[in-house]
Amino acid sequence: PIFNFLHTRMLSLGGLAKEVHTALNGQQALDLLNGYFSGTAALPDAILLDLTMPELDGFGFLEALRKLKVPGMDRVNIVVITSSINPKDMERVKELGVTKYLIKPVTLDKLKEALLEWAWFRDFLPMYIEPQTLFI
Repeated sequence: PIFNFLHTRMLSLGGLAKEVHTALNGQQALDLLNGYFSGTAALPDAILLDLTMPELDGFGFLEALRKLKVPGMDRVNIVVITSSINPKDMERVKELGVTKYLIKPVTLDKLKEALLEWAWFRDFLPMYIEPQTLFI
């Protein structure tokens, strides 16, 4: 997926991430996060999320994540990167705990701003969640 690759490269080349994990859909992301939730690893510092994904979309992911009631999730920066300019989408994700809503295409400066304004640390461990077949 092209956006997955581009945003991962921006995180690495921009010095924003020491480690990046990717998932192609919301269900895969929840499965990947299970290790974090079970206490075997620290929670990621940030989750970059698209709303349009196969299997489990961004809204479904956020709702499932909220239901898990994981201690410390309120300190995880959840950034939506999407092509949707729908105000209802923006309001809905805000209610689900999203800290920043970015509209594609995203520049390195916008991504840095979104991550650094929420940063608790300098060394991020973002999780990037991008749809498998999204081309804009």
